[in-house]
Amino acid sequence: MSFKFLASGKSDKGRVRSSNQDSGYAGNNLFVVADGMGGHAGGDIASALATQRVGKIDDVYPSKTKAVNALVNEMTEANKQLVDTVSSFSYLEGMGTTMDALLFSGNTASIVHIGDSRVYWLRDGVMTQVTKDHTFVQKLIDAGRITPEEALYHPRRNVLMKVLGDSQQEPEFDVHHIDIQPGDRFLLCSDGLCGVVPEQIIEENMKITNLDEATDLLVAEAKEYGAPDNVTVIIVEVCDADDQLAPPNITWLGSAANEVVISQSGGSRILQIFSRISFWDAFRKREEFLSENDPGFAKALDEFDGKVRSWKIRGLLLFVIIAAVAGGSIFGIYSYTQTRFYLGVENGKVAIYQGIKESFAGFGFSKLYEESVIEVDTLPDFQKDLLTRTISADSLEDAREKLQQIIESVDNG
Repeated sequence: MSFKFLASGKSDKGRVRSSNQDSGYAGNNLFVVADGMGGHAGGDIASALATQRVGKIDDVYPSKTKAVNALVNEMTEANKQLVDTVSSFSYLEGMGTTMDALLFSGNTASIVHIGDSRVYWLRDGVMTQVTKDHTFVQKLIDAGRITPEEALYHPRRNVLMKVLGDSQQEPEFDVHHIDIQPGDRFLLCSDGLCGVVPEQIIEENMKITNLDEATDLLVAEAKEYGAPDNVTVIIVEVCDADDQLAPPNITWLGSAANEVVISQSGGSRILQIFSRISFWDAFRKREEFLSENDPGFAKALDEFDGKVRSWKIRGLLLFVIIAAVAGGSIFGIYSYTQTRFYLGVENGKVAIYQGIKESFAGFGFSKLYEESVIEVDTLPDFQKDLLTRTISADSLEDAREKLQQIIESVDNG
């Protein structure tokens, strides 16, 4: 069976970043998302160079084996290019990029993955995460040391274990193959989406019929959740070859849409991209790379061992303390009101109430303490009016004295 592919992509710098270090490519059979790392050290350059290089192999491949070989070879070459670039421009040391590449061949979708960008697959209304993050916290999750929920708040949640560039090691990729059918959808996204937006919301938006609307809404959802990072999304729908579709538009997204150029500055060669990174981005929290062969890896594993789950306990204790303080304050206020008394009306008779007449959010602060035999209708109008508005008293003794005064005024006619 033959297929066609309908795609829509969008990249946005988000609400915090002043530049876009993400890159993307949506072509005929190839679709790529990359998230640059390194901040001022050239994350935008890394993602752009890698994506522009891999985008060149967009072609028709006779088998999934040839398709994957082409992707792995080109992504490996992209890694070498980044390493060589850092050798030539030392100020770029530390730059690297994640990458997810999806290449269709025959009836197969082949995915090559490195880093923490993700690929999701939607079939029959059910979304599945295809890739697994190459991150420090994912290692902890796999080892059972923390939960996925705890990973969201781990202090090393931005540490990557595998990337293109930033290392002399040969890159290690995860490879996935999925047999496709018409109606299947794939989402490639940077962690600016999957790192902040709940998966159930991502899934609901993936089901939207119009792909352009779906990508727009996914980016909008990331912004609703603060968009602390750049966000890039590409949705690809598998269609029957007989479907009448407009020819695909080759689309470059984010930094990959710009030319990487070499310029002169003070007698030195500077590699730069037109979407320049602002001064302030250099100081923002950014992703880091840590190899498993790094001596610091074991230390990092033990650094929070046995403590991570205590964050949840400490958070619970903090909540209990705050609740106790708030509850104590409310109880203190309520206790104080119960030292007060007032005269009012109950069943048409003058009565003594304990507390205060005022209420808050439907919660009252008084109760009937004592009902007298004095009928309110027998009282002069001015006393009726006072009782309607309540006659306050500082104590039960004071309330009884005031009640006695009313009784005496009635007896005296």
